[in-house]
Amino acid sequence: MDQHADYIEPVKRWVEEVVVGFNFCPFAKAELDRTRYTVSYGQKAKQVLKDFETEIDYLQSTPEIANTLLILARGFADFHRYLDLVAQADACLDKQGLRGQFQLASFHPHYQFDGEPANDPSNYTNRAPLPVLHLLRESEVEKAISHYRQPENIPRRNIAKARALGSEHLQEKLDHCLRR
Repeated sequence: MDQHADYIEPVKRWVEEVVVGFNFCPFAKAELDRTRYTVSYGQKAKQVLKDFETEIDYLQSTPEIANTLLILARGFADFHRYLDLVAQADACLDKQGLRGQFQLASFHPHYQFDGEPANDPSNYTNRAPLPVLHLLRESEVEKAISHYRQPENIPRRNIAKARALGSEHLQEKLDHCLRR
């Protein structure tokens, strides 16, 4: 197995088994074959942001790909350090004038929503086996939600589902994605 697969395969399993499997994103299943998985080995924000910009360029030149999951292999296990990186990546979209063309979603093994306890199951709606920057085409998001009744209810529905499943079960699913 190549070194990229060590990082890509757990994230692919997570997308298929958790994101699609629990329907946390009702649009993900339709885009599975239009999703790009790539790995950044950067340990500093500057290196990862360069990889992030490369993915923006890739998406701009490859319209058949709907989104990219940029998996962070090293250096961002600390959630607060990761959040700093997310803010910088989001600012990069503004700096390049790409707000409205792309949007950023964030996933991390220790994701914690502001104001929620670390062990609240709701955090698992944004927990992934590895840190990920998810770059999405805004046009694809708009198209997907235009065919979905009350998309504003998705987060509330996901929180209720996560709480019904429980932290222990959801953590087992994440662990399963890593060790398979």
